[in-house]
Amino acid sequence: MFTLKKLMTVAAAFLCQVAIAQPLAQRQMEGAKYFDGSAAAQAPAQAELTEGEWVSMGKGRWRDDFVTRIFNVECLEWDVEVLKNEAYPGVYRVKAPYLDYAYTSQQEIDPESYVDFHAEDPLRVYFTAYNTGLDLDGNGALCINSIAGYKVTELGVETGLVAAANEGACGEMQDGEILFPQASLLVKYEDSPNDQWMYANLNFGGYKTGFRLLLPNAPDLELNIDLVGVNDAKDKMTVHFGVGKDCEKVRVAMLPGKANNDDWKALLEGTAPYQDITASQDVAFDYEADGVYTFYAIPYLNGTNRRVTWLTKELTYLNLGWRKLGQCQYTEAFLADMEQEVVSGVEPVTYAVDIEESTENPGYYRLIDPYGETYPYYTKNDYDNTRHYYMEVDATDPECVSIKEMTDGCGWNFGIGKMVPWSRADRGLRDQGMTKEEVKEKGLAGKLEGDVITFPNDALLITFPDFYPFPYWANSTGKFRIVLPEGTGIDSVTSDDAEAPAEIYDLNGRRVQPQTLTPGIYVKKQGGRAVKMMVK
Repeated sequence: MFTLKKLMTVAAAFLCQVAIAQPLAQRQMEGAKYFDGSAAAQAPAQAELTEGEWVSMGKGRWRDDFVTRIFNVECLEWDVEVLKNEAYPGVYRVKAPYLDYAYTSQQEIDPESYVDFHAEDPLRVYFTAYNTGLDLDGNGALCINSIAGYKVTELGVETGLVAAANEGACGEMQDGEILFPQASLLVKYEDSPNDQWMYANLNFGGYKTGFRLLLPNAPDLELNIDLVGVNDAKDKMTVHFGVGKDCEKVRVAMLPGKANNDDWKALLEGTAPYQDITASQDVAFDYEADGVYTFYAIPYLNGTNRRVTWLTKELTYLNLGWRKLGQCQYTEAFLADMEQEVVSGVEPVTYAVDIEESTENPGYYRLIDPYGETYPYYTKNDYDNTRHYYMEVDATDPECVSIKEMTDGCGWNFGIGKMVPWSRADRGLRDQGMTKEEVKEKGLAGKLEGDVITFPNDALLITFPDFYPFPYWANSTGKFRIVLPEGTGIDSVTSDDAEAPAEIYDLNGRRVQPQTLTPGIYVKKQGGRAVKMMVK
């Protein structure tokens, strides 16, 4: 059974406020002017919509990306009742949108409460603050808002909408679907002060993520993208596209890299490779190399293109240059064992992580998504699942092990941007001109003994480049461990040690005699155990 889990607080010495809150005041410091000295004197944003009769349009669809800002839940979507009033063209009223939310339990939600969406101008959509009545942790109900609605309330409709539009914070309505830009929506607890609104709609973009309101009777332009897999020859990637009944056609494509506007424009212009389909079907794309790819689907209605749907994934079916070893046991001591507590509430934990070894450089390993789904503190909303993140560990010299800098981060973002683990040994060898002997003399090198990789205290680093340029020391109490799958480690032995009764094989699987060993790496099988060994 799924249990709601509140996000841990991120407390950094170099942040002025708790980063998980990231209120409007913080964004103002970064250059966005949300507060105007004259705002308090402005009249209320709008008069109450009391004229005419509100008539139900039927059931629309509401997809949440507000609760996701605070709790470990996905962007769920469900039916909501939507009303309209001929006296207010372009204004849509949603009744108690969280009354039927999957995690609503014994709530005091007023079924007659409502939130009004103003789409009089479909390119400048907004709604103002609404108390959802949803109290999931006893800290009070959640209130939601839009940045455009906040500005309208503070500055008046005309001035507020101009300001919001200039910042790109307004929503848009197309074909009965209302969407807002990323981080242009807000959420807070009802008793929190007005400068403690937190950014919401952080999951916006791509495949079935981010907030949206789909009005009743909107055309069915729904698209689904599901990866089927590669063919036997591994030269074709098959993808299933589900096509809504009102799509006249859908332009589909598989292009390298993350989603970007240039690719989207190239597809519309026909200058990038594409296929046009008119119904749900499987489509095969050429697949020549592993990497990050984006799958696009652009629906057409009345002869013109509509909103693009995309799915970004890293494909690793070919796995060239690496062989799978299974799972290692990883004891995390970057975030949980730092010289200064930047991320609070995180303890050292040991868990299983997939690991591979280079086929060209035996002893060079990479952990796949060490902060992904197997990490006990993993949350779907804080991890980038569009690609794999690799922690590369160079143990080709078992006496001088290093961890390469994860320049793209570890995939986990807890409100303070990229988090980049690496080791002081790698920093010394790469950036400071040290030799291996100097790294070892200074006590910075890790060691591989048997199947276990360890590092000295304070020999690891972690940086937060989006907020602070200098690294923090990690592994402060020496808890870091990588326990390789049995038999894949390297034993450092002398030629005399290798003469003990055993079967010795080279890395090509050919048996060799112990007395003929030359310096290098071999596999020793003895007593039902197989380990790599290095002969010096």
